[in-house]
Amino acid sequence: MAFKSGIFALLAASAALAAPAFAVPTLNGPIADSAVLQRGTDIPLSGKAAPGSAVTIGVADTEVSTNADATGTWQATLPAMPAGGPYRLAVRDSEGTSTYDNLLIGDVILCSGQSNMEYPVYRALNPDRAIADSDNSRIRLLSIPHVANIDPQDTLPAGAEWVVAGPDTVRDFSAICYFTGQVVQKKNDVPVGLIDSSWGGSQIEAWLSADDLRSVGDFTEQLSQLELFARDPRAAMAAYGKHWEAWWQSVDQGHAPWMGDATGPGWKAAPDVMDDWKTYGDPEAEAHLGRVWFGKTFSLSAKQASMDGSLSLGLFDDTDATWLNGHFLGSTSSWTDARTYDVPAKFLKPGKNTIIINVLNTYGKGGMLGPNDAVALSLSSGESLPLGADWTYRVVSEDTPGGPQLPWETVSGYTTIHNAMISPLTGFPLYAAIWYQGESNADRGAQYQPLLERLVKSWRAHFGADLPVVIVQLPGYDGMPDRPGPSGWSDIREAQRRVAVNDPKTGLAVTIDAGDRTDIHPPNKQLVVQRILSVLGILTGQGQGFEDGIAPTRAVRHGSRISLEMPTDDLKTIGSARPIAFELCGESGACEWADATLNGAMIDLVVPLHGTPSEIRYCWGDAPICNLFSGDDVPVSPFRMGLE
Repeated sequence: MAFKSGIFALLAASAALAAPAFAVPTLNGPIADSAVLQRGTDIPLSGKAAPGSAVTIGVADTEVSTNADATGTWQATLPAMPAGGPYRLAVRDSEGTSTYDNLLIGDVILCSGQSNMEYPVYRALNPDRAIADSDNSRIRLLSIPHVANIDPQDTLPAGAEWVVAGPDTVRDFSAICYFTGQVVQKKNDVPVGLIDSSWGGSQIEAWLSADDLRSVGDFTEQLSQLELFARDPRAAMAAYGKHWEAWWQSVDQGHAPWMGDATGPGWKAAPDVMDDWKTYGDPEAEAHLGRVWFGKTFSLSAKQASMDGSLSLGLFDDTDATWLNGHFLGSTSSWTDARTYDVPAKFLKPGKNTIIINVLNTYGKGGMLGPNDAVALSLSSGESLPLGADWTYRVVSEDTPGGPQLPWETVSGYTTIHNAMISPLTGFPLYAAIWYQGESNADRGAQYQPLLERLVKSWRAHFGADLPVVIVQLPGYDGMPDRPGPSGWSDIREAQRRVAVNDPKTGLAVTIDAGDRTDIHPPNKQLVVQRILSVLGILTGQGQGFEDGIAPTRAVRHGSRISLEMPTDDLKTIGSARPIAFELCGESGACEWADATLNGAMIDLVVPLHGTPSEIRYCWGDAPICNLFSGDDVPVSPFRMGLE
């Protein structure tokens, strides 16, 4: 099947593995020209060499030796070295020598997550000065390209190269990563290596290995589908189609739109030029986030219907599920990959044929984006039938749930990003790691805490048992709450906070005041970096404060009042004499606003006469208004906690 999803191409590459011939020895992992190695710790190395040969690795004044096994695989460990460089690292065997030049030894930081971590310097606040002044040979940057793989890899994707910081390299690099590294380099006065391994829109499940997901639970079915996909992609896609159809019929009273002809009640003519459905001039579609059905009928002769072919559909935003004459062709979750699906002749018929597509969009543009001339049925005879015009569409109610995800996809899949963008870094020691992600999991907040705990545990297994990890808590975005209620973004914030609280080497950068409720990508990354640096300083023993964010240590009821004990009395309110955004919730889950008073290190809440609260929430909502800060203008963390 000609699925145009990068993962399929990578499958082919994975399946074609053969024993290579080694002209000179090679290194696995991220060591290459201009790389930075972590100071003060042993550095595991591995690679390929002539089978059975002696291998010698040397850098600076250090040299170690080992032997390649019968397959040519070798392993060795460089002992801890102090900051310095530049150096040349050489790997020698009986066949020759490979060299890696301009290496430095210093501190290495991994920056990972989704689009707010990926967000480049040139889009941050006041970028011109930062870019112009970025020449620094002691800062090195490694951007890992967006690649996914069904199997764990031990080499970085093509195009992953270390570069020296300067205007041409810093401009497109992660703003959060660069600004953090810039300060760390000055403060520690050592070289700094920055690794940006992030992917906009990615969910946390894509960043975990299959073993990690098994340990968490809840993902047995997805992992089984992945295993099937590795063996037989066609069978896996067909099984996914049956799963999708069963899910849809369970939420839509047994209806099967893919068996219809895209006409009748609710179906409307789409514009002649393919574009975002918000531009259709249809009030039902102009503000719609969710699903829309698209349909197209066309005719074939008996001869045409006897041929195999492929259906090209151009770009979608975000996820499509596509049928032809009631037969499932495939699904892709990406806004950057053009769709092309194989069409066996048995799916075609003389006369009328019907394409039905379900498109899911959760942010920004949505729909069939084409362009029109990219949409066509290509037959094995070489004939191509244009299909870019005369489509119909039907908007689906916004309360339809998300539906099953493609386990082998990239940003919405499972393990595939880890396999290509984290696994090759295994064994490469780090100074610290920063994680900024959660937006794509906001509809599954209950699952997030164990997944994030496992991610941190996995990173420590990969990069060092005592690795400091900074979690960036989600800022405010979207709706301002006018009454207490559920909030997916708050669920993620609380999960992030709890992971930090439960782990002494993990800290929380509170950024509830650093968002923009109208922009999911707020440009003030400098403020976020200030919070990261403060937490990182505490975790590395260079600062003082509250690495898990400021939140109550306990809550105790005294008759008609509840007292929250805060870890500091250095607190203030902004814009009001009293703290706002406190809620009291009962056993039923219903919550209501609570009056609050700040008294030094205590916050007193008034208990309503008609209720028996069991839980307190603060700053709960997608984009809440919060006014409680420390004396140095760091917001008290949003939180949820029970009563003693």
